Amino acid sequence: MTLALRVEPRPSLDPSALPPPSSFVQAAVLDSCLETSHSHVSTFHSLLLDMQLYSSSIKTVKQVGLDGIIPCPVFGDHDKVEGKVIIGPNCSQNGRLNISIEGVFEYVSVKEDLDDESAQGPKASKCKHIFLSSSTVIAISPFSDPFTVVSDVFWVLKFPNHSNLNGPGPRFCEFSFEIPRGSRPGEEMPPTFCASMPSDNRRGDLSIVEKAEVSYHITAVWEPSDMSETSYRLEVPILFHPNTDFQSMDGSDIASELWLETPLTPERSVPFHCAVTLPRSQTFSRCTSVPYFVVFTTKPQCAVLAREIAADATIAVSLVRKVTIKPQLPPIPPDTTQLSDDSDNPSGPFPTSRTKLLKRAAKMVATAVVRVPKSREEPFSAAVRYKPLPELPQVSFSETHTVQTQVSVGFPKRPRHPNDPGGSECQAYLPDGLYKGKFRLSKDMIPGVDWPGVSVQYYLDVTVLFQQDALRACVPIRVF
Repeated sequence: MTLALRVEPRPSLDPSALPPPSSFVQAAVLDSCLETSHSHVSTFHSLLLDMQLYSSSIKTVKQVGLDGIIPCPVFGDHDKVEGKVIIGPNCSQNGRLNISIEGVFEYVSVKEDLDDESAQGPKASKCKHIFLSSSTVIAISPFSDPFTVVSDVFWVLKFPNHSNLNGPGPRFCEFSFEIPRGSRPGEEMPPTFCASMPSDNRRGDLSIVEKAEVSYHITAVWEPSDMSETSYRLEVPILFHPNTDFQSMDGSDIASELWLETPLTPERSVPFHCAVTLPRSQTFSRCTSVPYFVVFTTKPQCAVLAREIAADATIAVSLVRKVTIKPQLPPIPPDTTQLSDDSDNPSGPFPTSRTKLLKRAAKMVATAVVRVPKSREEPFSAAVRYKPLPELPQVSFSETHTVQTQVSVGFPKRPRHPNDPGGSECQAYLPDGLYKGKFRLSKDMIPGVDWPGVSVQYYLDVTVLFQQDALRACVPIRVF
């Protein structure tokens, strides 16, 4: 997901106004406002760049490649990612500062080729998708006016330090990032997570690990105007945890009593009906279980057929996960104005001054030269059309994996009304057979994801087989 930016300059300072005293730093006012609204300030250092992030909470995590742990700022779906990038005094006075934020989904898929007898075991393939991206570039010079970079999600304030115009000194830019919201119900930016589960090979050894990870980071890159100097980069990890784990214990018992029934679809007309029943919310934590019921009823009622189905039918219920990655490319830019041999002719369709301007603009962007003949008699190289290079195609990915499967032969239970043990009028409305099951989830499972470009979906695949007839249903559920 790429978020467009819009740059709006702030009103220029009055050049005739007297400069402020050396003890006054204008940026400190905004800086104090940002810091006082948050209880934690996390500072990250590099050789010439520092970054401060303001958050309401922090969490210590193990940093990849290092033995120690670092405190990472934690943000929720109603927070703003606010902070400050400090440019060290040893950096040159002129250059560019690039501040960006990215959200990345990485997935390691494990597959085993059952047709290849020579295969040693499952094969792992990796895929990576950037589902959130926003960046801005700020030109830094000692005499530049303060300005604001504004968009729906990102703004940056830059203030020159007037006391250091005549010598090197630290400079900084403050930024604020709006966390995007989904455009439809159920669409939420995925939380930070790292889930891994070992996969066994044909010999029963746990050799390959199936892994999925969502990570966020903010990057600051300093590019000096002097190409002979070195660029510097600082990448800072952040954590995103929306407020979805909170559940009221007062309402949990009420919600568990509400169930939703989904009928199974037969391949042909059969004299009985089957259905699967789940809690109405169909939302489950990875620390809990997924309870379900599979029931059947003969239509019309037939005691002999009901006994046969209850004894011989096969019920198979699978918990299935589907991972889909569909990169969304930005729209292709339109072709620029055609530049051909006519552009050098003063009597062409454009004036000479405009033609030169178009030529200069064409040289400033990366272009691909596509030669298009104007007629069949004209050589192929006679006309030249300048077109921006298209985006490289990104490969889509989709994989379906059965997490767990439960199988039962027959319906072991006959439902009875608790207030009618004798079996009279109320009993006639109950199913003829019932199978009760439960899938135990794990905290190491991949949580569900629903965001443009990437999705992790779970559903129950339910099948009831009786003689030559099969009834099926797929019920989506949400796992967080």
